[in-house]
Amino acid sequence: MFTSSASNKLMDAQNHAASGKRILRPSDDVPGTNRALTLRSGINTVNQFANNITVSKPLVDATENAMSDMVKTIRKIRDLTVKAATPDYTGTATETYISELNGFMSQLVDIANTKHGDQFIFSGTATATMPVQVNPGPVPDPILQPYIYVGNNGTRTTQVLSWVALPVNVPGDQVFNFDTGAGAPGGPGSTDVFTMVKNLRDAINSKDVTAISSQLTNIDANYNNVLSKQAQIGSWLGRMEGAKTTLVDTRDRLKEMLSDTEDCDLPEAIVNLKSQENVYQTALLITTRMLDLSLASLSR
Repeated sequence: MFTSSASNKLMDAQNHAASGKRILRPSDDVPGTNRALTLRSGINTVNQFANNITVSKPLVDATENAMSDMVKTIRKIRDLTVKAATPDYTGTATETYISELNGFMSQLVDIANTKHGDQFIFSGTATATMPVQVNPGPVPDPILQPYIYVGNNGTRTTQVLSWVALPVNVPGDQVFNFDTGAGAPGGPGSTDVFTMVKNLRDAINSKDVTAISSQLTNIDANYNNVLSKQAQIGSWLGRMEGAKTTLVDTRDRLKEMLSDTEDCDLPEAIVNLKSQENVYQTALLITTRMLDLSLASLSR
């Protein structure tokens, strides 16, 4: 029995030294085991939030890049408008302006239908639907919008901290100003960006300098709207970066606490191992001598 007990203690000492763990089974330390389980659960939660950021941030980055391209395009449209509103230029460069505007219109459509992976980024939650499509209404009809929005106004969110859930998309009806009611993103009386280009193109085609100049109000409204949405996305990216830093710090702290709970003092474990080896060798020696004495008494 003495040898068996020494053998078990030696095996435990070997396992502690080899694994570097103080707790190898719940019975080693029941309160410590419960604390370790709680810490591991916390680490798993932190890892999930970090994974949410890893998955979602590229989508937000793609949206921010698309918005940046849109800002540049609308700025070019405004510059063209100012130039076209100058009488000296309007009459001689109409075809050039129209051609440039057609190109800008195509760029805006491409931006509106930007995809991240297999998802359209401006379709709201209808990510499989191309958000901006040609208006199927009767043609030609100067009243109709040249393009319509067929996505929805749904917003997707991701949990980045236990107390913070961030949006990861801006529905296209807000970005491209399709909702033109009293609470329109671009303000009352503004049009969507595609109708904006169409109206400017019509004004330039008619060589009406006053009509061309009047388009600046609508262009500025759309420009400011996109800038506002871009700033919003930038703030989300900033909060994601801040959350990422918080998560890294939290995970490091939880891992340190888990190590303090589970890990053993390695020098102490080695000393204990040597001690248990000595005890085991002594037990073997005593057992051997006891057997020798028993055999000697039997031979008499």
